[in-house]
Amino acid sequence: MKQATRNKLLDALERLIEGKPDNRELRLKAKEGKLKINDSTVEKEAGLSVGSLRNHGDIKGMIKTKSLTNRVEKSESGESPIELLEGEVKKLKRDRTQANKKKAEYFELAKSHKKALAAQATNHIKMVQELMEMIPIYERERAMDKIVKTRPDNVIEGKFR
Repeated sequence: MKQATRNKLLDALERLIEGKPDNRELRLKAKEGKLKINDSTVEKEAGLSVGSLRNHGDIKGMIKTKSLTNRVEKSESGESPIELLEGEVKKLKRDRTQANKKKAEYFELAKSHKKALAAQATNHIKMVQELMEMIPIYERERAMDKIVKTRPDNVIEGKFR
């Protein structure tokens, strides 16, 4: 059984390398030029379940090698695999740097919004306190009960003397 699986995987890998897969979905990707050679596509082309490659480490190594050589062949500069991977590493580092800058920018923005919200809450508390003072003393408690019963989540804790 292992040998049959192995043969299916090797045949599928060869078909993918040639760019002539049997799988309909992979054929469409090959026509568009978006076909990638990886573990998932080899398993799909072989008609096997996900994880079928787990017992075939040598085939996984072949897939990685073929995938890398395929990417080198498709690159415009025709550089070596090492140069191609170094270029990808540089791009990823540049992307990470940009992401960290955006993160810092958004963090500062969130801090400023937090300060603005705190100032707004302070103004709100003062306004509510002044409005409560405008209500006669004997009606204040009843007004507060009415507010709390209407929306209990709308109550802001504050120091009202």
